[in-house]
Amino acid sequence: MAVLSVPRPLQERLGEAATESLVEMLRQIESDQEDRREVQKEQLLQVLEERFLRHVAESEKRTNAEIAAVRVDLGKEITAVRVDLGKEIADVRKEITIQTRWILAVLAGAAVLIPILQRVMTALIP
Repeated sequence: MAVLSVPRPLQERLGEAATESLVEMLRQIESDQEDRREVQKEQLLQVLEERFLRHVAESEKRTNAEIAAVRVDLGKEITAVRVDLGKEIADVRKEITIQTRWILAVLAGAAVLIPILQRVMTALIP
């Protein structure tokens, strides 16, 4: 609070009681203004807090939406990889099946041809 000094000519004209009343009135006005400034500061801080919280909430909503979109995209990608992997595994199984059949056919042919070749060899080479 500022110190009030009433100029001497005004003090003489008003008198002591009126000067004190004037000083008290000015101090009260100043005090009232300080109180209003405090209320305005509190109101401003409240408005700023509300805006900040609203901004945070909006940011959180956007972030959650982006995360959800990423999850959907990731799920699609994982599904595509699984499908591709399943196709590749099926192709490998087909290849293994074909190769196994060829190996069994060769072994079966060898099982039949080896005794025949042994007889032929025995008959040709005494």
